[in-house]
Amino acid sequence: MAVISLENVNFAYNGSFCLEDITLELEAGDLTGIIGPNGSGKSTLVKLMAGYLAPDSGRVLLGGQPLARLKRKEVARTLAVVSQGIHTDFDFTVEEMVSLGRLPHMGRWQSEGPGDSEAIEWALSITHLTDFRHRAYNRLSGGEAQRVMVAQALAQQPEILLLDEPTTYMDMAYQQEMFTLMTRLNQEGITIVAVLHDVNMAALYCKELVAIRGGRIFAKGPAEAVITRENIKEIYGCTVEITWHPVASRPQITIMP
Repeated sequence: MAVISLENVNFAYNGSFCLEDITLELEAGDLTGIIGPNGSGKSTLVKLMAGYLAPDSGRVLLGGQPLARLKRKEVARTLAVVSQGIHTDFDFTVEEMVSLGRLPHMGRWQSEGPGDSEAIEWALSITHLTDFRHRAYNRLSGGEAQRVMVAQALAQQPEILLLDEPTTYMDMAYQQEMFTLMTRLNQEGITIVAVLHDVNMAALYCKELVAIRGGRIFAKGPAEAVITRENIKEIYGCTVEITWHPVASRPQITIMP
């Protein structure tokens, strides 16, 4: 069953073209990577899936229901989003930032209950932030802050997780940790969609890839169907060689000088 569907979606910023004729279905249990060059519309696509932007034409469905008709709190109980570069003017601790993920499940003036505490503890633990819980969020490194935003999203206990460049600001070890976490969450039943710049990591970890070029879907499918020399040349304008990962048997690219 498709948990998110886009049907003939078009969107432009102030009349300037961005996305055109996007038709896409994401099935429950998918781990989908969205790849493509800067300015191709990847982040805009995620914002449309999340309901942060409304299409100029076409429609977005969440669980078969038109996203535009659903209340934001209702959407937030199903779908969580991790965006880039979140900053707050308040001096929240890591734990306080993560606890904000419970707001969709709480009534007005309602305080945290046992279920909320359990969800927060799980989110801190699975993202390896338990020892950071009392540290000030605004004093963390970029990679650490990004992990906090992932934990906040997980505290929502979503069925669907949308990540916009989740490994930005992260070094190699943190990137591997993040992709391993995404795989574990996916194995536990969370549908994941991630905008990714690292094509090799996307090919290594994602079940499906969606390649965007010039505001249109250029290719969709498993890594071996999307990551070809011809496709990479068309999408990125780069000449590459394709090899196969020695353990995972997934395509990997090497840029040729």
